[in-house]
Amino acid sequence: MTTSKPSNKPLEALVRKAKPTKKEIEKVIEKTKSKAEEYALDPKKAKRLLDDAVKKTKSYKINRGPLAEVWSYLTTLFRLLRAYIRRDYRDIPWGSIVLVIVAIIYFVSPIDMIPDILPGGLVDDAAVIAFVVAQIKLDLDNFLAWEVERSDDESDSEEVKSEPT
Repeated sequence: MTTSKPSNKPLEALVRKAKPTKKEIEKVIEKTKSKAEEYALDPKKAKRLLDDAVKKTKSYKINRGPLAEVWSYLTTLFRLLRAYIRRDYRDIPWGSIVLVIVAIIYFVSPIDMIPDILPGGLVDDAAVIAFVVAQIKLDLDNFLAWEVERSDDESDSEEVKSEPT
């Protein structure tokens, strides 16, 4: 008598089809906003969240699979929150920074619409990140422009320092 290993194919197919709807995403975001506001008001707490998020990115090959399409946005959200915590960049509406934190909280949480340990469990994380990015696109573009301007300013000051006098 041979025993065969149970197949995960039906579960994988179910999870793959389980991309959350816009309404489900909006519901999750609303539920998480008050918690995100607490983080936005407490830089130490926000830094711990950011550290957890960075640690999670290092523990997975997250830049592949469901998160591949939103990977650059996710890392931009990290940089934006870091600059906000450090008070380097504050030119962002309160609602937008709260949404940034909502996306990061959702990403860090292993138990969400589709638990991260299941096959395809990051599909919902990618959907929430994409939704948040769409909501704050202009603010994100402004932040990216600030980063470029800041790096240009730093490059100019480095050139001045290295010129012989």
